[in-house]
Amino acid sequence: MAEGIGRRRYQQIARALVEDIVSGRHAAGDRLPPERELAIRFEVSRATVREAMLALELTGHVEIRIGSGVFVLPPNPQGEKASLFQPPQIDGPWDVLDARRLIEGETAARAAARADASVLDAIGAAIEDMARAVNDTARFDKADTAFHALIAEAAGSALYETYVEQLWQMRQGPMWDRWYARTRSVANRRQSIAEHRVIHRALCRRLPTTARTAMESHIDTLTERFLALRLDADEDESTPA
Repeated sequence: MAEGIGRRRYQQIARALVEDIVSGRHAAGDRLPPERELAIRFEVSRATVREAMLALELTGHVEIRIGSGVFVLPPNPQGEKASLFQPPQIDGPWDVLDARRLIEGETAARAAARADASVLDAIGAAIEDMARAVNDTARFDKADTAFHALIAEAAGSALYETYVEQLWQMRQGPMWDRWYARTRSVANRRQSIAEHRVIHRALCRRLPTTARTAMESHIDTLTERFLALRLDADEDESTPA
């Protein structure tokens, strides 16, 4: 199963693992093979395997125990046919973050060249709203969304604005919630605020290349948090993701 063929990659892996579970290859209580091994088996990145694990947890097939592994849950009392398995029909965190890096990096560069003073002030105000809400997840997320939406608006392209809005809408849903529940912390929110201030400074100084790099770096941080989740007890941190 080469990466990038057919339906979303993580869905292919999730379906194959459900087939393993239903066939008895992996029984209730068993720990699934390490993600490194699964990545080799399916010829995909470990990030894609990680998305598949989130999908299987969401559908009630496995339990993720961070640092211990991924364990098979007891089957549905009514039984299950692998052919009827329906993985979540959404884009996974890895693909969405990859698209955000590309598109939001460009919107930041364009905003640095085009934003007027009032929009720059509004972007700065969104950061201050985030700082005041560092202990309130809902308020923090609202201000964070406003920050990125304002930059997209400042880029001066309705199409870019639509792209960013759609990408942020893809962050909604139970699969994302499960990932965020494992990575959210006050420390991470404070880091995010600091990274937003770097982006804002580049915008105010009219430095498109610096703004693009700062935005890409910010999204790289989010990606690294996803990759840093250690699902396996014997995880070798030196192994490429």
